[in-house]
Amino acid sequence: MTLISTSIPNLINGVSQQPPSVRLVTQAEKQENGLSSVVDGLTKRPPTEHKNFFITGLSSQQQTDFANAFIHPIRNSDNTLHFMVVQKDGTVTICDSTGTVKSLTNNGSSYLSGLTNPSTELTATTVADFTFLVNKTKTVAKTSATSATRTPEALVHVAKADYSVTYTLSITKGGQTFTREISTMASVQDTTAASANAEKSIQTDRIASNLRYNTTTETTYYGSTSGANIAGLNFALYGNVIHIYGSTANDDFTLEVTDSRGGEHLRVFKGETPDFKKLPTQSPDNFVILVSGDNTKGQDDYYVKFNTDVTNGRPVWKETIKPGLLTTLDAGTMPHTLTYNGSAYTLGTQAYDNRLVGDDTTNAFPSFVGEKINDVFFHRNRLGFLADENVIFSEAGEYFNFFSKTVVTLVDSAPIDVAVSNNQVSILRHAVPFNESLLLFSDFSQFRLSAEQLLTPETVSIDVTTRFEASLVAKPKGAGKYVYFPTKKGAFSGLREYFVDVDTETNDAAEITAHIPSYIAGTVKSMAASSNEDMVCLITDDDATVVYPYKFFYQGNEKLQSAWSQWKFSGSVRFMEFDQSDLFFVTQYGAKVALERMNLSRDDALTDTTFPVLLDRRVKLTGNDTLPYTDATAIYVTTAGAIVSASAAATFQSGGGTVYAGVPYTLTYRFSQQVFRNQKQPITTGRLQLKNMAVVYANTGFFNVVTVPHKNLPVASRTTYTRSFTGRVVGGGTNILGTVPLDTGTYRFGLQANAQNAQIELQSDSHLPCSFQSAEVEAEFVLRSQRM
Repeated sequence: MTLISTSIPNLINGVSQQPPSVRLVTQAEKQENGLSSVVDGLTKRPPTEHKNFFITGLSSQQQTDFANAFIHPIRNSDNTLHFMVVQKDGTVTICDSTGTVKSLTNNGSSYLSGLTNPSTELTATTVADFTFLVNKTKTVAKTSATSATRTPEALVHVAKADYSVTYTLSITKGGQTFTREISTMASVQDTTAASANAEKSIQTDRIASNLRYNTTTETTYYGSTSGANIAGLNFALYGNVIHIYGSTANDDFTLEVTDSRGGEHLRVFKGETPDFKKLPTQSPDNFVILVSGDNTKGQDDYYVKFNTDVTNGRPVWKETIKPGLLTTLDAGTMPHTLTYNGSAYTLGTQAYDNRLVGDDTTNAFPSFVGEKINDVFFHRNRLGFLADENVIFSEAGEYFNFFSKTVVTLVDSAPIDVAVSNNQVSILRHAVPFNESLLLFSDFSQFRLSAEQLLTPETVSIDVTTRFEASLVAKPKGAGKYVYFPTKKGAFSGLREYFVDVDTETNDAAEITAHIPSYIAGTVKSMAASSNEDMVCLITDDDATVVYPYKFFYQGNEKLQSAWSQWKFSGSVRFMEFDQSDLFFVTQYGAKVALERMNLSRDDALTDTTFPVLLDRRVKLTGNDTLPYTDATAIYVTTAGAIVSASAAATFQSGGGTVYAGVPYTLTYRFSQQVFRNQKQPITTGRLQLKNMAVVYANTGFFNVVTVPHKNLPVASRTTYTRSFTGRVVGGGTNILGTVPLDTGTYRFGLQANAQNAQIELQSDSHLPCSFQSAEVEAEFVLRSQRM
C-alpha cells in the first residue's frame, strides 16, 4: 500500500467521453453551466440578461412552428446590431439589441409564401444597410420583356463619288427585283453650266438622293429607271445614306449594290457587317446591326446601335443587344432586399439590371436562372450567389448587375459565372469568405475559390481542398483563421475545424469532437463563433434548452485548450449571435419570444453590487418596476446579496432600493474517475482508494461538494454526501457581516471511496459567483502484483 498524491493542474478542458485512463487529467465527466477560461479557471457561466419580449401572442401552431423560424443578425452601417425573424407564415419581425421592435414595411409577402421550414429554406447576408434575403425554394425566372425590334431595314451608303461612275441599287421583294442605275457626268463639259452640273453630280448626298426609288432622277444624272414606289418599302435620306425599311415585320427584302469603281463607292449594311470601321457616320436613330467578330483578334460577334442622343450632340455607334431578345430577370423570383433608412425597414423586390448588350451566346443569362439559389454572400466588392454547382458574382461594385456591359472585350470588372470541377456531383450549399479566398461547401467536399490580386473572370479558379462529409443545415462559421462546420454521426453531431497549414500549404479539417462522439445530440441547427472570445456555440434540434459551447485557446500553432460543455436554460434557444464580448440569444418561452444578452467579459460589473448576480433572465428593478415574466423559480436579490420575497422586494424598491430578479441555474462539474499514473502512464491493475481531495477556489461565494461513494449502485441504494462552502471562513478577512463574502483559498474534504466507484461533483445553484483553479487528490494505491 502506497500513499500518493496527484494534482489536477486546472479544470478548463471540458468534457471527455474517452475512458478515464485515456483522458487528460484536466478533463471532466460532466460540465454544465460552466465557463472554462485559461485566465479565471472554471467559473459559473455568466447569466443571461432579459432585454425584452419582442414577439408575443403566438398561437398554439405558431409556437410549434417557431422552432423552425429563420433568424438573421443585421449589422447596419451605423454599427448597430438588429435581428430579423421570419416565421413559417411569412411574418417578419425585426428588433434592435434592446429587444425593441423596429418599424417594417413588408412588400415581400409573395416571395415568403409557402414556407415549411424557414430555418433551412431561407438565407441572407447584409451589406451596409442592404440585407439580401433568399428563398431557396424559389426558382429564378426571366420575364417576357424583350429588347426592341424593328421592321426589316438596310442602309445604302454612298461612301465616295467621282465623275463618270455608274451606281446600281437592286432590291428584291416578293420574288420581284427592282433595279435603279444612275451615272455621274463626265468631268469635261462643253459649257460652264454643264460643268457646274457635273460638279453637282459627284456630291455623295445628291447621289444618295437620286438612287432612291421613290424620287425622280435629276436631269444631271443618266438613269436606267425612273422614279417608282415599291409596295411595303419606305425610303429616307440621311445625308449620303439611304435608309430602306419595311412597313411591317413581313416586308422583308434583299438588296445588292454595285459601282463601276470596283465597289469602292457604294456600301450596303443589312443584318450584319464584318467591319465596324466602315459603318456610316449618319443613320436613323436606333438602327441595329451585327458586327461579325474578327477571329484573328479573338473577338466575339457584337451588336451596335446608332444613337445621336449623346452629351455633346455627336452621333455615335454604341454597343447594344440583339433585337427581340429576353432582357429581364424576374424580380419576384430573385432575392429580395431589406433596406434600412436609420429608423425603419422596407422589405421588397429589388430592381436588377437588364441585359443591354450581346446575345444568348456572348452574354447569356446567369446560370442561376432556372435554378434555386442556395446561398448569398459578399466577397471582394461583389455580391455572389450559389446555384447548383455554380458560383455567380455580380459586376464589381455593381451588386445588382449580373450581365456584361460589353462583349467586345472581357473587362476585369465583368460578372463571373464559374462551376466547380469535381468527379462527382457537388451541389454547393454554403460560401464562407476565408483567408482572402472563398470557402465553398457541398455535402461531401470543400472547395476554395481564389484569384490573384484582383478577382476577375480570367483569374478566378476553384479547387477541391478537402473531402469531408458535412451536415450543412447550419451554415459554417469563421472565427479568426479557422472555419467550423458540423458533421453528422448517426443520432449525434460533430464539428470540424478547417484551417490552412501555412508551412506545408495544405488544407485540413481536424475533428475537434473526436473525444465526445455521443455528446452533441441531434443535428446542429445554428452556430455562433467569436474570435474575440475564442468560442463556438451550437444549437441542435434535439433539445432547444441546451447550448453546446466550445472554448479553445491557441498559443502559436499549439492548441492549449479544447473544452466542450453544456449550458442549460429554462427557455428554448432558437438563435445566437456574438457581438464583441456579448452573446445574444433569441429565446422562446411558449407564446413569447425574448431577446437576451450574456456578457462574457471579465470586467463586466453587470450590476450595482460588488459581486455579479448570477441569475438567468436577470432584470434590474427599481421604483415600481415588476418582473416582466412569470416564473415560479424566480428569486429577488438586493444589492447587499440578500434573497427576499416578491413583496419584500417591492417594499425595498419603493424605499429607493434596487433589486435584481431572475431564475437560478446550477453549475455542475463532475470530476473524471481518478486513475493512478506512473510517469504519466496509467496503472489500472491495482486499487486506488481515495482519501482526501482539495479544491483551489478564488473570489467564490458559494458551492457544494456532492460525493457518491458507490455510484454503480441503484439510485435508491446510494448514499450521497453534500458539503457546502458559504464563503464565510472563520477568521477570514472577507467574513464581514452585512456584506457578501467572496473568499479565495483551498477547500479540503474527505472521500474514503474506491476511485472506480466514486462520483465527485462541484455544484452551485447560488446567485453568488464561484471559480475553481485546480485540485489535489490524496489516495492509497495497492498494486495486486509486482511489476517487472
